[in-house]
Amino acid sequence: MMLKTRIVLITSFLLIAAAAFSQRYFVSNQYVYDLFLMNPAGAAFNRSCVSVNGFYQRQWFGTDLAPTTQLLAAQLPVGGNVGSGTYIYNDRNGFNRKFSLMQAFSVEIKIRENRNGSNTSLVFGLAGLLEQTSIDQSKFEGGVGLDPVVNSDKESGFGFNANAGMLIRSGQYHAGFSATNILPQNNPMYDSEWEPELPVDMHAHAGTSFKYPGRDLWFEPLVYYRWNSYNDTRLDINMKLEIPTFNEDFALWGVLAYRRNMDHEFGKSLGAAVAAGVNYKGFNVGIEHQLGLTGAQTQFGSAYMLVFGYNFCQGKRTRSLPCSERDPMVNQGVYERPGKRGLFKR
Repeated sequence: MMLKTRIVLITSFLLIAAAAFSQRYFVSNQYVYDLFLMNPAGAAFNRSCVSVNGFYQRQWFGTDLAPTTQLLAAQLPVGGNVGSGTYIYNDRNGFNRKFSLMQAFSVEIKIRENRNGSNTSLVFGLAGLLEQTSIDQSKFEGGVGLDPVVNSDKESGFGFNANAGMLIRSGQYHAGFSATNILPQNNPMYDSEWEPELPVDMHAHAGTSFKYPGRDLWFEPLVYYRWNSYNDTRLDINMKLEIPTFNEDFALWGVLAYRRNMDHEFGKSLGAAVAAGVNYKGFNVGIEHQLGLTGAQTQFGSAYMLVFGYNFCQGKRTRSLPCSERDPMVNQGVYERPGKRGLFKR
């Protein structure tokens, strides 16, 4: 009985800690597929495409009340140089629930036209975030009375915040910077002497795209770095790839990622992820396996994320990769296409 109580207490502690951690980083890996989730300047990055992507993620398989996340994101151009990005987010983390809605807008300012026909431009973005959180502490077994933070109440709170960012794009290259949670914490659920201050998180990213010589095979590397005043840092190295087939309506896509975190509370952790999916006439479906290499991730298991969506691009073939940064240049005719069957046949 004592062993069971200890297990329950440890599990409850991890879930509470994860819930507190998730108030800052509830969207952690989906930015690979929808850039505006991390930088609002990435909203409708592709000005000629409308995209809708959905995500379902489950962590710690085999653990009761393990974190599960559902997210729906949509991007569309609303003018010649204005883009819109919206997401709806729902998360269950033990007895903690969170529901969020974010609306982002981006404005692109053309600086010059490059020799190859592409443009160099600056993009600025701003996003507003609404969130509703709740926790049912009455269901904690054995934890009530042992911790001053834990009681038998059901608590809920409502808060709002804002994100801002910018990026520069030139041809197939882009780099950006953003700040999230730029407003002070205003959710009454976290208004306690036991809760740490909500820091402003800084994000930097850079990426490009290139084609394998002689083949219609595309690679899109993306590097991402996050830091804040708590010395919480994260470095991601991602590689997205697109593989056409002999059927021009069908293609394969994949993602490889390496992730390194340094958190002031949880310490170092390493992780890797691999994703694979298919595209048929703009419809995408795939699955990502997130493998924890250190810490609690190895003890409680890995995470899986289902990715699905649809991309519609005006006048050109629909793209295969979710959140592909290459399409604007393709649509401008910057890249020469070989006259063979494949995903990019014109």
